[in-house]
Amino acid sequence: MTDWNKDREKKIMVKYRFTLTFRVVKVLAACLFLFWAYMMAVNILSDAANSERKHAFYSKVALDWKYPNMHEDFGGMLNKEVTPFLTQKISYPIARKIGREYQTIGEVKVEKRLLNSYSTLSIQEFQPQNESIYRFSLPENPNSGKRLAAEGEPAVWTSLEKIHEGTVAELAFSTQSFMKPEELLELLKPYDLEVLWMPLYTGELKEFKTGYGSGGNSIELTSIYGLAGGRKAGDDYKSESKLALNEEFMDENKKVMLKQMEGLLKNESQSYYENFLGLDYLKERHQYLKKNGFIVYGAVVTGPVKELLKLKREEQIRAPYLGEKDYWNWD
Repeated sequence: MTDWNKDREKKIMVKYRFTLTFRVVKVLAACLFLFWAYMMAVNILSDAANSERKHAFYSKVALDWKYPNMHEDFGGMLNKEVTPFLTQKISYPIARKIGREYQTIGEVKVEKRLLNSYSTLSIQEFQPQNESIYRFSLPENPNSGKRLAAEGEPAVWTSLEKIHEGTVAELAFSTQSFMKPEELLELLKPYDLEVLWMPLYTGELKEFKTGYGSGGNSIELTSIYGLAGGRKAGDDYKSESKLALNEEFMDENKKVMLKQMEGLLKNESQSYYENFLGLDYLKERHQYLKKNGFIVYGAVVTGPVKELLKLKREEQIRAPYLGEKDYWNWD
């Protein structure tokens, strides 16, 4: 029989601690390996399904429709991450076009969770801009046909007169009547300007009720869609292209917008395009455009300030708002 003593007790305790530590390390290593394998599988399956690229693409489509003169920065990187809880985090820089150049103004952050109701698409601007320039007044009451007034900034033309000619700027305005996009482009054809976005009338207040602001005899809708350059993507969403908003591609731009609407309505849930992308009344707007065609009542344009000033003589143009300005960068 072995005698028990302090030295033997110490050796046993040391051996036990070593064995326990080794087992803990093995368990932790196994857990880390399993976690690594799990994340590898999650990322591989996510890439194979193209889900992150799809969410990024449709977030840009929503950006095109809902936010005038806001573009993803084509030179910026698309950052992607999948969390252990399968939340897909996507971010990319956004820019505003002033003249011929893009100014980075912020970042879009997308968090696509398993439940669309908890998914978010947010815009974070580095320096908050004055969004009041993107206000458009309806030319007439959709239900009664009665002509409406428009507010605008009366000092816009005076400001443009005082700005140095070696400057470019953006300008938003409404029109005196509903117009086809081609008619508005024809109206602006004599001017050396670029059309960036046009507010669309898609049946608001007539086919469906939505929010609006009313001051005196004017109506400004709080939620509108706009016509921008059509955005396309391949089946795997790896390649993207965007058309110019001009006469050459106008028919194609309309077809692309309707096709994207149809794709969302057919392939995605209502909570995806409404709660996640923020595209309200998508079905009603799509039906209205299909039945009645594309009708606009304003535009956002950019160009030399003295060219913008010439728009003052156009009777069709009203309620102007002057946006951001920059040093000359025009051709």
